[in-house]
Order: sequence, then structure tokens, then C-alpha cells
Amino acid sequence: MNARSAFSQPLIYGLAAWPLAMLGIPLYVYLPTYYHQLGLELTMVGSMLLLARLSDIISDPLVGLLCDYSGQRGRYLLMLLGWLLLLIGLWQLLLPTEASAGQLLFWAMWVYLAWTLIMIPYQALSAQVSQQTHVKTYYTASREGFSVVGVITVLVLPFVLDDSQDYQQLFRLLYPLVSISLTLALALMLWRLRLLKQESSQRTASILKIDTLRLIWRDPSSRTLLPAYFLNSLANALPATLFLLFVEHFLQLQGYMGLLLLGFFLSGILALPLWVGLARKIGKYAAWRVSMISACLSFVWVFSLAPGSLWGFAVICLISGLSVAADVALPASIQADIAQDLSQKNGSMSGLLFAVWGMLTKLALALAVGLALPALGWLGWEQQSSESLQGLLWLYAGAPVALKLITLYWLRRPHSVAAN
Repeated sequence: MNARSAFSQPLIYGLAAWPLAMLGIPLYVYLPTYYHQLGLELTMVGSMLLLARLSDIISDPLVGLLCDYSGQRGRYLLMLLGWLLLLIGLWQLLLPTEASAGQLLFWAMWVYLAWTLIMIPYQALSAQVSQQTHVKTYYTASREGFSVVGVITVLVLPFVLDDSQDYQQLFRLLYPLVSISLTLALALMLWRLRLLKQESSQRTASILKIDTLRLIWRDPSSRTLLPAYFLNSLANALPATLFLLFVEHFLQLQGYMGLLLLGFFLSGILALPLWVGLARKIGKYAAWRVSMISACLSFVWVFSLAPGSLWGFAVICLISGLSVAADVALPASIQADIAQDLSQKNGSMSGLLFAVWGMLTKLALALAVGLALPALGWLGWEQQSSESLQGLLWLYAGAPVALKLITLYWLRRPHSVAAN
């Protein structure tokens, strides 16, 4: 690969993550509050989103197997199908004609399935871009860098609209922006992205006859990564789910939500090149551990905050934001290494591997919404009891720090992909 391709190919691959990431904050942060504002109880919203996420336990492995069985052309067709379903489902979910629990459940499941049809083949491509481990890091860093750009884009939109709390107006602008940019980005990637030669169809199909999930768990590298990835994803999902509630009700800084989130993610994207360089120098696992330690050391200061502590929380957002890019880019690059290694040994299984990892991410998000929001309801959230506000503090800051410390303990020993 010449110097021009070495620069352009990761960009072509990563660009599709920009419109996809624009949906992250709306679906995981704004959506519960939005449907609560539309009249549904917070406990009901959390329960419906938990049920919708649990459907991924079935759909993700099936899409992963189909991804491996279908080959490169089939993967592209799955992504196109997901694109079509996503455009239909987003309109119904973000701009509903009626706000009912059944409607929320059905269209959330629809959108999550469409997301799966795009994301699993898309992520699996990162295992086919190169045999060199650090080259794959450039691709995953590009993807996650564009993801952060997508998050920043959606955080800027409320300022364009001059109303950070009118979610319906935001969604009316977001829908065409995502639809057009996703269509163009996918078209460019499918047209110009260069991949390694695919496995033969016979070798691709043979993996379907093996107990693949057991094979994944028996692999030492995969067995090291899976629990750590899930625990860290849950640690990140809790504050993401509760951010709006924490800023509005605990800190009483409702007017600064967008700025605080913007600072958090800007900090992350600026730090991304530093994490890529550090991973190349000391290894991906070691750099990932450094990022988690940094996040813990900054987040414990949340307990020192009082209502109105704007500057203190802003500093915490900036420092903890430094680790956000590493938290997604480095594990994703390790995943690509493992997927390529296992596929070379056993036949094509990168689709199933990324389906398992994606399922763990979605399970973490589901638990964050399905446990945290009902817990706040049980503590008297609707009455704004002091117990519910203290529960919010511990769910927002205490639980994530504890989960990251457990993850660090799990990763304390050397492992086979640490040198990657």
C-alpha cells in the first residue's frame, strides 16, 4: 500500500462511523428523557428499552453467522438492508405519532436490528484490511475518531437550533442529516475500500459446523478480552444513560448540558492520536489500562461536587474525556487482531466474533437503562426524594469507578495479545 492509500483507506473506512455515531447520544442519552417528557413513566421507559436490547441476544449471533457465511458481497448486502431498515425505523422512533410503551418497544427493536445489520459487517471489515496489527489500529482509530466527530456533531445541533431541550426539533434536523450522510458514506466505502483476499467459500462455510461460541471462549485472548470489554462497557454506559438526569437534577446545571458533553468528547478526539502512539509504544492492553486508570482518578471527584459546581464538573468532563477515545479504539483494535487470528486458524468467523462483542456492548447498555432507571423510580424519583438523588450520584459515579477497578484487576496478568 502506497503512502496515499495508507492515508485515504482508513479515512474511507472510518467515514461511515460519523453518521452512525450521530445516533448514539439521541438513542442512549436523549431517548429515555424524551419519552419521559412525552408522558411515559421513567420505569416503563427503562423496561421497554431493556426488552428491546434483550432482543439483540437473538439477532446479533444470527447476523454474525450470516455475515460469515455470506462472504464479502453478502456482508455488503446486509449493510444495505440495515441502511434501508434504519431509515424507516428512525423516523418512527424519533418522531412518533403517539408515545406508547408498545410503540417504543417495537420501533426500538426495529432500529436495533437495523443497527446490527450495519455494524456487525462494518466492524468485521476491520479484520480484513491488513495483516499488520498496527495498521488495523489506524483503521479502528479512524472509525472511532469519526465516531467522536459524530457525537460532537449531534451535540452542536442544539446550539444551531438555539434550544437544547426541544428534542423533537432536534430529531427533525437529525433525521435528514443522518440519512444523507450515511447514504453517501456507505456508497463511498462499498465503492473504494480495499480488503484482503476473502477465504474460500468452503472454508467460510465449515466454521458453521463447529460449536463456535465454545471455540471463542476457549481462545485465551478472547477469554481475556470478553469479560473486560463487557465490564468496561457497563462502566461507560451508566454515566452515559444518567448524564442528563445528573446534570439537571443533581448539579442543577440544565443550561450547560450541551457544552459539558461537547467538552468531554472534544477532549477525547484530541487525545486519540496520543493513545494510538502510546499503544504502538507500550502495547494496546497497557495503553487501555492507562486510560481506565485516568478515568477513575478523574471520576472519583464527582463525589466532591455540590449543586451549581459548573467549573469543577467541567474539569472532570475534560479529564475523563481524555480516555473516551482509548476506551473504544484500543479494545476494537484488539478485537480485530483476535478475529483475524481465529479466522485464519478456523475459517471465517469475524462476523460472529464482532456479533458477540456487539452483543456485550448492547447488553451493557440495556442493563444500564433497564436497571438504573427503574432503581431511581423505586427510590422515589417522581417525588424527587433525597434517596433517589443519592442513588443517582452512586449510579452515575460510584458504580462506574468500581466496575473499571474490577476490569483493571481482571487485566492485571500478562496475556497473549498484550504485545499487539
